[in-house]
Amino acid sequence: MQTITVPFTGMKETLLLTLYTRAMDSLSKRPILGDKKAEELVQALDYDFQKLKVPQKESFGGAIRAKMLDDCTRAFLADHPEATVLDLGCGLDNRWERVNPPQGVHWFDIDYPDVIELRQRFYREHDGYQMIGASLTDPGFLDTVPTDRPAIMVADGLLPFLTEDEIKQLFSRLTAHFPSGQLVFNGYSKLASRLIVAHPSIKALGITPANPGFDDPQEPEKWNPRLNLVGARSIIESPYVARTTWAYRTLCRLMDSLPALRKEGGWIFCYQF
Repeated sequence: MQTITVPFTGMKETLLLTLYTRAMDSLSKRPILGDKKAEELVQALDYDFQKLKVPQKESFGGAIRAKMLDDCTRAFLADHPEATVLDLGCGLDNRWERVNPPQGVHWFDIDYPDVIELRQRFYREHDGYQMIGASLTDPGFLDTVPTDRPAIMVADGLLPFLTEDEIKQLFSRLTAHFPSGQLVFNGYSKLASRLIVAHPSIKALGITPANPGFDDPQEPEKWNPRLNLVGARSIIESPYVARTTWAYRTLCRLMDSLPALRKEGGWIFCYQF
């Protein structure tokens, strides 16, 4: 089978990291996410995924994180079956297929133009589903997105690679564009953000995350007066941890039992506006 060359380096390569963690989960004995599309894409790409040095525990964390974000999206769409969904920095993720939204939903996957160009090799637009090739720091990336519906914006693994000012501007544009909605994303504490540079996969890619993280879940409320924290869920406390190995479950229990470590385990935050 002829494979497709991946043209990315540096920060854009992180989309291959999250893709590979989903594929690893799908190949495991007890999948959490069960993303068969990720397996398919890994096989279709001409890329040395072994160089990412992804530890097994990373596949657990990545799958749980994605599953929790999927759950948040489904919950919002259950209440707003004709909403708009924006997957910010979507990479090669197929969240819209996993969520399987109601027919009235209008879903937009957004990433850099060259990422969307690669994505179009594997996905096709149709009524209710559209891809936008643009930088999230470009003020005009929302120009083609209707403003007349409530919206949920999902970001998985995006924030560490934007500066705090870029995040504030992004949140401001999103909340100004829609009448109401939710922002849902995974976040890191200040210490966890500093430690990301030591992650074997991040070191292998030779990149340095730009965001310092935050310790107070209500910090984004100070950035944007429209935002109201409505949920903060710990990844290490997720019921999906039960599907992982004994070693990973033990690590999560240990971190959860120690206040100093509990906040470093990764979180899913939901803000309403």
